[in-house]
Amino acid sequence: MSTLPSDSYTARRLEHATPEHLHLTSRRAFIGPIPEGWLKSHRKQWYRKYVPQGATRAPTFTAAHPIAAADGGPDNTAETVEEAPRPSSQSAATNAETATSTTSLLRSQRDESNAESSERQETQDASTSQTNGGLQPPSDLLRLGKVAGKVPRVRFSESSRYQLRARAQRLAARGNLRSSKVKDGEVLKMDRMLVRIDITRQTLGPDFDEKESAGVETKSMDKWREYMIVCRKHTEGDADSVLQFYQTRVIAASAADAGKSKKKPKAEVVLGPSRSRVNMYSSLDKTLCVWTTHNARTTIYYLRPQSGATSVEWYTFLRSALGWKRAQTLSINVPDLSVSLRLDDPFRTLEASQLLAEAAEGNDEALAKAVNEERGVAGAIVARCVEMLKKSPEWDDVLKAWAVHGRIGLAWKRYDRLEWVHGAVEQRMYGTIAMQRTHDLELRPKNHYPSTTKTRKGDTLEEPAPVEGFLVRLTSQKGHERRMGKMLFKRLYFTSQDQYLLFLRPARATPPPPPKLATQENGNVPSSKQLTDQLPLTYDVDPYPLDGKRISWLDTDGAKSASEQKAHDTGAEAEADRNVDMLLSCDGFVNMSDIKRVRKMHRGAVPADDNLDDGSDVEFDIDDDEAGQDSRQDDGTTTEIDDDRTFELLMKNGLIVRLQAYNKAAKKEWMHRLQQLVRYWKHRAREDMGLFKSVRQQNLEALQIDERAEAMVGSFAYKWEVSQSFASSVLYNMCGIVQCRTIHLSGVLFRKPRRHTTFTRCHVILSHGHLLVFQDTLRKRSGKSLVHIHHERIAAIDLKGCYLYSGLLTENDLLYQNRTFDSNMPGHHALPRIYLEDGWTSTDEDAMTTFVIWHAKSKSWFRSSQFVDDVKEQQESDERDSNRRMDRTKTKLTRVSQLGATGRSVVFKARSRAERDHWVMGIQVEIERLAAQEQAEGEDVRLVNDGSKGK
Repeated sequence: MSTLPSDSYTARRLEHATPEHLHLTSRRAFIGPIPEGWLKSHRKQWYRKYVPQGATRAPTFTAAHPIAAADGGPDNTAETVEEAPRPSSQSAATNAETATSTTSLLRSQRDESNAESSERQETQDASTSQTNGGLQPPSDLLRLGKVAGKVPRVRFSESSRYQLRARAQRLAARGNLRSSKVKDGEVLKMDRMLVRIDITRQTLGPDFDEKESAGVETKSMDKWREYMIVCRKHTEGDADSVLQFYQTRVIAASAADAGKSKKKPKAEVVLGPSRSRVNMYSSLDKTLCVWTTHNARTTIYYLRPQSGATSVEWYTFLRSALGWKRAQTLSINVPDLSVSLRLDDPFRTLEASQLLAEAAEGNDEALAKAVNEERGVAGAIVARCVEMLKKSPEWDDVLKAWAVHGRIGLAWKRYDRLEWVHGAVEQRMYGTIAMQRTHDLELRPKNHYPSTTKTRKGDTLEEPAPVEGFLVRLTSQKGHERRMGKMLFKRLYFTSQDQYLLFLRPARATPPPPPKLATQENGNVPSSKQLTDQLPLTYDVDPYPLDGKRISWLDTDGAKSASEQKAHDTGAEAEADRNVDMLLSCDGFVNMSDIKRVRKMHRGAVPADDNLDDGSDVEFDIDDDEAGQDSRQDDGTTTEIDDDRTFELLMKNGLIVRLQAYNKAAKKEWMHRLQQLVRYWKHRAREDMGLFKSVRQQNLEALQIDERAEAMVGSFAYKWEVSQSFASSVLYNMCGIVQCRTIHLSGVLFRKPRRHTTFTRCHVILSHGHLLVFQDTLRKRSGKSLVHIHHERIAAIDLKGCYLYSGLLTENDLLYQNRTFDSNMPGHHALPRIYLEDGWTSTDEDAMTTFVIWHAKSKSWFRSSQFVDDVKEQQESDERDSNRRMDRTKTKLTRVSQLGATGRSVVFKARSRAERDHWVMGIQVEIERLAAQEQAEGEDVRLVNDGSKGK
C-alpha cells in the first residue's frame, strides 16, 4: 500500500502518466568509471548530496549490465476500468503547478475511491437526469468541500485576500446570497501586466481583435511597459468599476487611502458599457485589448498578463463588469466518439454555495474551502461527461480503452492547436470559461510524447535508455584534429537528452550515484580510492523500476515501509533535478540525427593520422590541476592515440568526432548504446515532422483550402469556420506540461537579440523555465560558413519575470519585414519556402511566424527579485548576492523590475505558423509555472491602508 502524500513528486507525476511511461522517461545508463582525479576535488559535495551525514543511503537505483527490458506482467485492466470515471478525492490537494486528474494508480487513492464509489453512484443516479442531450448538475456535484478539511489551510497574502474576497462577493451576489456590499474605491482585482497603448481615428467594432486590427491604422502612443493593473469599485453613470495603471507596487486598499497616495495612476479606464469595450485580442497568447472613444479618437490598451490563465480570468472578469452574462450551458466535444455533450449550468453549485457568503465576509477558512471547491470543478466536469457516456452501451469499448490508457482530461481546441486544462487553468476553471467564445472544449485522452517509432520498412523501434559518462574528445568544433602537427584533446562529460548528445566540462558535471555507497563509521567521507574501488564500471539509473505494470517500490502491500517509499520518491526527484542541472550547465551538443555512423577507430581517415603513433599518451583520469579547472579551452595536444579505446562518430557532413573511453569494454558499451540512440532518434525526428505534415494536410482537405490560405485560417479564422479541423493530442502532448522529460521543446528558430539587429538561425532548447540558445552555423570573420561537428551554446534566457506576445503585435519589433512582391498573389509578401533538412514548406507572413519575449532591464528595490540573464551569469550573481546578504542581514529589500520602464525584447521567428504556435504554447507553459512558483513564494505587490507609507 502506498503511503506517499498526494503532493509528493511521484504522486504528482502519476496524476498524468502511467508507471510504464515514468519508467521509460526516467531511466538512464552510466558508463564509468568516475575519474579518481574528479573525485579528489568533488567527492565531498557529491557524496554528501546522496548520503546524509550520519545516515546510510538506501539503494534507490538498480545496478545492471546491460539494462534489462521491462517485461509484460499481468494486466490491471479490471481495477483501472473501475476507477476511470471517478475523480480522485485527493485532487484538491495538489499544488498550483499540477493539474487535478480523474484517475490515479496510488493504491491509497484507489481504496478511498472504491470505498466511496457506491455512495457516489447512488447520489449521482438520484440527482441527475438527462434533458435535451445533457444532464442536470447533481446536488452533490462538488463533493470536494468535504475534502477541504483534509487540505492544509491556505495562507493568503494581504492582496490575495482582498481579491479573493471581492471575487466571492461577486459570485455570491450572482447566486442571490446575502453578502456585504463592496464599497466605492475598494480593490476588486489586481495583477502585474505588460501594457502598450495605441490610438486610432477609425471606428472599432464591438469585436475588435487581431483579425480586425489588420485593417485598422494605429499610431503607437506608448511602448510596451510593465504596470500594476488595479480594478476598483467605482460608480459613475452606467459604470461600476475603473481600471487603473500604477507605476508603483504599493497600492492603496480603499478610496480614502487612494486619495492620500503619493503616486497617482498613470492612466484610468472607466468600465461602463457606453464608455469602453473589451475583447481577447489574440487567441494564441491571450493578449487582451480594452478600448475607449473620446472626441472621435479611440485609445487602445493592449494588456498582457504573465500567465495565460490569469489573462483569460481577467477577460471573464472585465466582460462581466461590462454586462456580459455567462452562458447557462457548456458544450463539450468528444472527438474519439464524434459526439457533443451539453452540461446545464456546471457552476450553479459553486455559485450557490454558502461558503461564498462566508468568504465574502472575509473568513479565511471559508476562502480556502471555496478555492478548493473551484479546483475540483474541472474534475467534476470530466466525471459528469463520463457518466453521461456510460449510459450508452455502444461506447463501453471506448471507455474501457480510455481506462487502460490511464488518463483523460479536458482541452481547449482552436483549429490545429490544443490547450490542455491543467495547473492554474484547471484550478480557476470558472474564470476561464469565457474561452468557449473562441475555442471548443473537448474531452480527450492525455497522450504523451511517443516512446516508439517505426522504420521505413515498418519495423517498430523502442526508445533506448539515454547514456552518460566521462569521455575524451580528440577533435575541435571545426573538425580540426591537430595543431602544429599534434592531436587536440579535451576531457568532457557527455550525457544524452532526447536526440542531443550534450557535453559539459567535468567541473560542472554531477554523475549519478551508484546503487550503493559505503559509509564510514565515523561519518567521514570515504577517500577517492575507496569510492573508486566500489563503483561499478557501468550501472543503470532507474528511479521507477517496474514489477509487471506497477512501480516495484510503490504498490508493495506493506513490503516497503513509509520511510523507504519516501526515500525512493526523494531519489526520483533528485535524479530529475540532476538531469535539469546538467542540461542547463552544458556547453553544446552533437545532434544524433546528424550522425551517419558510429564506428571503430579508422587509421587514415583524417590527414592527422600520418603523424600519430599508437599509444596511450592521453589519460582518462583527470589531473589534480585539471579537476577544478573550468575552461572551454582544449586541455592539450598529443602525438599518440590508443586505437583500442577510441571510437568515431562519422557525421553527415563528412567530419569525424573521435572519442576516447576508459578502456576497451567501456568503448564497446558506448558504441553499442550510441548506435541504438542514433538509429532511434533519426526515425523519431522523421516521424515527428511527418506528424506536422499530416495534420496540415488533413486540415487542408477538410476545409478545402490551400497552403497559403492555411496560414490565415490558422491565425484569424473564427471558431465556426474551423469547427471541422483536426488537432493532434500527440503533437500537443502532456510530456512538456507535466515535465516527463528534461527537454520540453527543441528545434530551429531564427533569433535577433535586439530590435535593430538581423535574424540568425539557431537551435533552441526549452527546459524548466529556460531557453538555451545554440549556434547553428559556424562562420569565418568574412561570413563564409564552415562545416562543424557540434553546436556551441551562445546564450540562455531565464523566463522568470518574462512576458510573451506574438502575431501582429510583433510588427514593431520586426522592423525589416519581408516585402517581396508575388505577382501571383498580390498583397502577399512572403514567397514559398522549403527547408531541405526535413522537407517542411511554408508561405506564412513574417508576423504570423514571430513571437517576442520581453523582460525588464531596469530594477528597483522591493520585497522580491526578478531578472532575466544567462543562467551561468545568474548563478554567479546569486553567489555574490548571498555574500552580500551575509553582510546586511537586517534589510529585507530585494531587487525587482521597475514598473513603468521600457524593457528589452528578444525576437524569435519560427519556420511556419504551425511551429510558432507550438513554441508559444510551450514557452507560455513554462512562464505560467514560474509565475505560480513566484506567487507561492510571495507576491510583489503590497496593499496598504495608509497610502502615504511605502515606496
